[in-house]
Amino acid sequence: MKHLSTVQISALRGQLQAREQQLSAEIACVLERQQAKVQEGRAVDRGVLDLETSLGFAEISRDQHELDAVHAALGRIDRGTYGRCLNCGAHIPLPRLVVQPEASLCHVCQSRAESGRQAGFSAP
Repeated sequence: MKHLSTVQISALRGQLQAREQQLSAEIACVLERQQAKVQEGRAVDRGVLDLETSLGFAEISRDQHELDAVHAALGRIDRGTYGRCLNCGAHIPLPRLVVQPEASLCHVCQSRAESGRQAGFSAP
């Protein structure tokens, strides 16, 4: 983390902690909405209820995935490895961390990872 100052790390930690709180609140809100629908017991089309349930789970899954990445980034800060690419060890530039403080890969490794995933989608 030598390429990042203490002030920069502190600011990034603050961003991560704020995002952690926001994601936790969003997950709780979706769960409360889902629970309220179950408790209402109103007659609705089963297909609509299934769709709403699926969308709620997808939203929770997306938020939980991001929350896991935020927790991992906070752990890297605590261990002193934050700001280094987990793949190649290169410094992750500050502008990238400011935009995406949970980033764990440098731009090159992230691009390679995304290219590999895209190739996997198009494979027969």
